[in-house]
Amino acid sequence: MNTTVELPHVTIATHDFNRLMSVAAMDQNRRKPHRQFLMSELRRASLCHPDALPEDVVSTNAKVTYRIDGSGQSMAHVLVYPEDLLWPGAELSVTTPLGIALLGLRVGDRMPFRTSPGGPWHEVVVEDVRFRLLPDEAEPASKAPDRSGSGNDNSWADLERRLDDALMETFPASDPVSVIVR
Repeated sequence: MNTTVELPHVTIATHDFNRLMSVAAMDQNRRKPHRQFLMSELRRASLCHPDALPEDVVSTNAKVTYRIDGSGQSMAHVLVYPEDLLWPGAELSVTTPLGIALLGLRVGDRMPFRTSPGGPWHEVVVEDVRFRLLPDEAEPASKAPDRSGSGNDNSWADLERRLDDALMETFPASDPVSVIVR
């Protein structure tokens, strides 16, 4: 029996699109099994400027909370490029089947994916999208408007406090994080 699944709309920031197209082009010679899935998602995506990407859309450097196959437990990872993986278990590569399936979805969207060619189908549901790092093209902090009213918006103490807040948002104390010391 053939059934047609209507795929959710996908929105990708232009910097992610360009970088992933380069990754897919380089993988062409290596025949990576997930290259075709990545290419199909990039082809059907709507593109937007990184600053115009809605807050509830999954992009790289965003913490996404999701559930697979209706399981009872939600999972959360920061979506990153494979070369940017620093915290195994806390991050998810955007070039894995799950990462490709999540990219560009909105909260509430469902997306089918396979972990291997010919393998069983799974479905991921996006539950939440949080903290998004600024793109490299972001305005330098020295030129950013001072919103604090104190004129110290870029002091070392304030920058460290904002980094600590961002890390706590990304990796709350309730999330198990392993540190490997070599």
